[in-house]
Amino acid sequence: MDEEVRRRLAYEAQRRKQRGESERAISRALAVHRNTVRRLLEELEARRDHGESALQREVKKPAPRGSKLDRYSDQIEAWLKEYENLTAVRLHEKLTAHGFDGGYTIVREHLKALRGRAKPKQAYERVETPVGYQAQFDWSPYVLPGCGVKVNLWSCTLSWSRGRTFEASDNTRQTTILNCLKASFQRFGGVPQQCVTDSMPGVVDRWECEQPILNVRFVDFAAFYRFSAHIAPRGCGRYKGKVERPFWFAELNLLNGRKFASLDDFKEVLAWWSAERAMRRPHPDSHRPIAEMFEAERLHLQPLPTRPYDTREVAVRLVDTYGYVQHQTNFYRVPDKHIGELVYVCVDIERIEVFDRGIHRLAEHERLPDGAGLRRGVPGKRQRYDLVLLAERLAAWGDVAETFGERLRARKRFAGPELTHILGLQLTWSADDVVAALEHAMRYDAYDARAVERILEARFKPRSLEGQMAETTRTQIRAAMRAHPVKQRALTEYAALRDGDGGHTLSSTPRDDHEEEPEPSNVEGEPQAHL
Repeated sequence: MDEEVRRRLAYEAQRRKQRGESERAISRALAVHRNTVRRLLEELEARRDHGESALQREVKKPAPRGSKLDRYSDQIEAWLKEYENLTAVRLHEKLTAHGFDGGYTIVREHLKALRGRAKPKQAYERVETPVGYQAQFDWSPYVLPGCGVKVNLWSCTLSWSRGRTFEASDNTRQTTILNCLKASFQRFGGVPQQCVTDSMPGVVDRWECEQPILNVRFVDFAAFYRFSAHIAPRGCGRYKGKVERPFWFAELNLLNGRKFASLDDFKEVLAWWSAERAMRRPHPDSHRPIAEMFEAERLHLQPLPTRPYDTREVAVRLVDTYGYVQHQTNFYRVPDKHIGELVYVCVDIERIEVFDRGIHRLAEHERLPDGAGLRRGVPGKRQRYDLVLLAERLAAWGDVAETFGERLRARKRFAGPELTHILGLQLTWSADDVVAALEHAMRYDAYDARAVERILEARFKPRSLEGQMAETTRTQIRAAMRAHPVKQRALTEYAALRDGDGGHTLSSTPRDDHEEEPEPSNVEGEPQAHL
């Protein structure tokens, strides 16, 4: 009943009531039911007794009507208790699976009424890039509901079409990053001109003067695929918002209202969800499906290389006295003749290959699950320590090391562990430093592996494999250049060129290689460069 009509009826009913007419007579006169007359008079009396504000009088709430969601109210309440952040999209999907035939809007409005008004959104500027120009990639860690397994979700998104790929991994090592990027490029069918990411380890080594220093292996990967790397400012997530948005959608749709039995189960659901949900979403500007926009952008990407980049992880390991090399708590068999040698271990997702220092393949195994603590390959039939073979490995370092090994075997009843420990020191220190420590130890008759290690810690600086290889390369270059020395002129002889004085001639006396250059003066107020 219209509010104005209701007020007029209440007025007539009250006026006739005061004149002494009965409710039956009033109902016949006003052509309404007697119950309506009674309610009108009761409401008017209640307003007189309890009062009423002008706002309540002018703004009347409509009478509640039935909803298609009424029959699912108990189920919705149970889902909201189980999944605190359940979204309207996921709620509509779950209701549809239970026979609901309504639309998404009624579900969204119902959920909004249950949770209250949302916070106002913050405005920001959107930056669009040309077609085929840019992609953004990043990681986001999650704990899988149902099994509690920690997973790192990878996403690589093309900025123009929002075409995206997803991967799941239990680690974020550099090899995994490169494998995910390579797989994303292969699914895209091409490579964008620029890739944007943050300061993740494996991509950025450090920052200097507010500038990122890229990892050399990632630089080599970028050069191989011909894309430039652009690092977002630190602490600015919106700078790469096009790849952050898929994570938001994954949290609200993929991980919301679902439970997973394991990481493999999550990967299966992720593959289905990526194709059926993420790629079918409408583009924020054109409102066309992302899959359709992606097909249009693929034509503008750079072509893939003929051969993919070798993303295998390379590590240096020492073959132990059982003839095994260790990687991620697992052990892989190597021929006995290489016991005590340093070898290269090339690790792929599925296989592990072992090479000697001359890049000759020694063994190949199927990769075991990380952290399993298993052994691949049958051990040889021999004793725990082969002293002759270990002594030969130590003697290969020179006369000093050979002498130390002979005296150690003469003084120690169980020399095998000592020799093994000394050979393992080359993983941290260079062989030259180890030999120098052995010579120092012999001066004091300290034929003990722990004593040699203490000498190394006190007198030498640990060097990584990269540093040792770089030093070896520098030594080889110096040896090759001795036959063709380059004499550099003294810097003072170039004063004529600097001052523009043509009357002075340069001295013909070359500068000796060992001549020291004068120290540059650091003028006050002028920064001095550090090279």
